[in-house]
Amino acid sequence: MPSVEEISRTVAATVAPAAAEADRLARFPRAAVAALSRKGVLAMTASRRLGGGGHGLAEAARVVEVVARSCASTATVLRSHFAAVAVLEAHADQSVRGDLAAGRHLSTLALSDAVPGSRLLAPDGVASAHGGVVDLAGRKAGVIAAGEADSYVWSTRPASGRGAATLWFVPGHAPGLFVPASGGGLGLRASAATTVCADPVQLPENTVLGRDGDGAEVILDLALPWFLGLGAAVALGLAEASIERVAAGGTGAARTELARMRLRASAVRVLAADAFATYSWDPAHALATFFHLWLSVGEAVTAITEAALRLSSAYPGDAVLERCFRDARAHCALEPTVDTVVDLAARADGAAVPQLHSAL
Repeated sequence: MPSVEEISRTVAATVAPAAAEADRLARFPRAAVAALSRKGVLAMTASRRLGGGGHGLAEAARVVEVVARSCASTATVLRSHFAAVAVLEAHADQSVRGDLAAGRHLSTLALSDAVPGSRLLAPDGVASAHGGVVDLAGRKAGVIAAGEADSYVWSTRPASGRGAATLWFVPGHAPGLFVPASGGGLGLRASAATTVCADPVQLPENTVLGRDGDGAEVILDLALPWFLGLGAAVALGLAEASIERVAAGGTGAARTELARMRLRASAVRVLAADAFATYSWDPAHALATFFHLWLSVGEAVTAITEAALRLSSAYPGDAVLERCFRDARAHCALEPTVDTVVDLAARADGAAVPQLHSAL
């Protein structure tokens, strides 16, 4: 695994120069992702025994933040990949894990249904099992790297009817998987975040990730902490890029507001460090810290990027600050939003974190 300094050089050479055009054209950053893959980034959290980096959430967050300072879309792709890898490392077969460890495989999460009122831990999509085969049907919204990823961690209702959800390994080339054309949206335009449809997708039953009906627990234990924690890293990258941009051309009048922006970013960084540390030594008690972190992230990154636009004497001509402003708002709109996290916490109804699974 290369050092953060080496990754920073790769970002400067390949990610940063392509960021503006990728955003303008809403074009997936294939060259940037490939360059990071060659540096071992896609494999950095995969099993060390199989040849991966074996690194944890805190190390992945440092890389995601470095990338986000130049291109939040590319960082968002890494965010979803690492969260999917956390699930696949625990539950996928060895051939998939070997591809992850070799850096040959880009994965992503497909957990949020494109149905009004749907719930993260109780999906509406269905799985019908028959003769060792399962048919998956449903529509997932806001899937990052849609049509680009090699696989999706996909949630449905349980095939057996027991439990709240089941997770499946869905190859990106699976027949019956459709990705409608997307215009790119307001922000994170190069992340290829759009709806994916299974109409239906037919898979072997052994592609289940974990046990049928245990998907909600896997989301809470693995996917959600990684996705929220790395979401904070994307937000910090956007915040720091905005702060640096304003500070470079700052005036005395901006000094107080810059200090306020830096304090906001520092507060998020402290909460993130606490969440990562708790997750590393006591994962069962870490989820509440990620909830607290996520409640702070949205407000901080939107306030910082808005203040940066207000302070920049170059606005409206500063394309970097404009992109940070748009990306921050798109970042906060991705599921799980603050409202979703508050809903999870409310339905837990004050339960202790180890009891959260049964409360939800």
